[in-house]
Amino acid sequence: MVELKDNERIDYMYSDNLRIIQDKTAFSFSMDTLLLAFWAKGLIRDKDKVADLCAGNCAATIYMAYFNRAHYDAIEIQDEIYSQAVRSIELNDMENRILVYKDNVLNAPKFLRKDSYDVVTVNPPYFKAPKGHEVNPDRKKAIARHELLIDLEQIIAIASGLLKMKGKMFMVHRPERLGEICYYCMKYDLSVKMVQPFVSHRGENTNLIIVEAVKHTGTDGTELRDPIEVHDQNGEFQPLIKRIVRETDEDRAKHDAKGKYYFYVLLCNDGSFYGGFTNDLEHRLKMHNEGKGAKYTKARRPVQMIYHEQFDDKRLALKREYWFKHHSRSWKEKFLREHNIKF
Repeated sequence: MVELKDNERIDYMYSDNLRIIQDKTAFSFSMDTLLLAFWAKGLIRDKDKVADLCAGNCAATIYMAYFNRAHYDAIEIQDEIYSQAVRSIELNDMENRILVYKDNVLNAPKFLRKDSYDVVTVNPPYFKAPKGHEVNPDRKKAIARHELLIDLEQIIAIASGLLKMKGKMFMVHRPERLGEICYYCMKYDLSVKMVQPFVSHRGENTNLIIVEAVKHTGTDGTELRDPIEVHDQNGEFQPLIKRIVRETDEDRAKHDAKGKYYFYVLLCNDGSFYGGFTNDLEHRLKMHNEGKGAKYTKARRPVQMIYHEQFDDKRLALKREYWFKHHSRSWKEKFLREHNIKF
């Protein structure tokens, strides 16, 4: 069971498929987070490596990871928000695919490999903090909103350094910073290929943009798209935004039509643990206890199934099994206790 600290709560994303820990007194993830994640996830392949800079509580990272099998490295500098990110990843059983670093994005080249990422996503502080400029007195909120610890040029330089040739950067930002974004992208070998504006209502000025830039490619061919309207006349989300925020009946039907796969843990007769994969828990347990399941369990019968997780993708279940098996006994005990398993 993941522990909640003072002023924390568990919220849900994409209907109730994803859970995220948030601080009631600090910034929660907002529409810009989901828009960034939705636009990026459509171009992320299962084999890709993704870096999420200024990741916050990893709402965008978790959202993207739900739709593919890529590996994610995320960076968040604030202690409390980093802790929320780590525990949110555990809530969604994604520890084997998302790794969070508590550090300043400026230091990323020290622990993330240069020229190795297919996609970099960024939800940076939006506002400059010139001398004498009044910022939020709450330090956590000020860091999230203002360029106190890193600025726009530095973020783009880091993103470019992490990307492979032809790798893509996705950034969500304010439209008034678009000129700077384009300038710094060109300075650091990134070509802006797409700008997607968003408006609250049709006829209003753009209040948010998503920028897609590609490393080491021609600077021509920039696409400025038609603004997407977020709300209708009644203040309700437009159909596309509903699809981003909530799972549709069609998407749910596709999900339910997929097969069910499981990662499971057995408690063997000698007290050891065995992690496995199956698409039929009851039959697999029977095979283990008949000595037909695995060489390891054959000599350690009878076995009990004490834990399992369900996946709709075979590769995810297999990755989870591999991840569990390659940890120490003490780590496995800690993992099981955190999931309220007695052994």
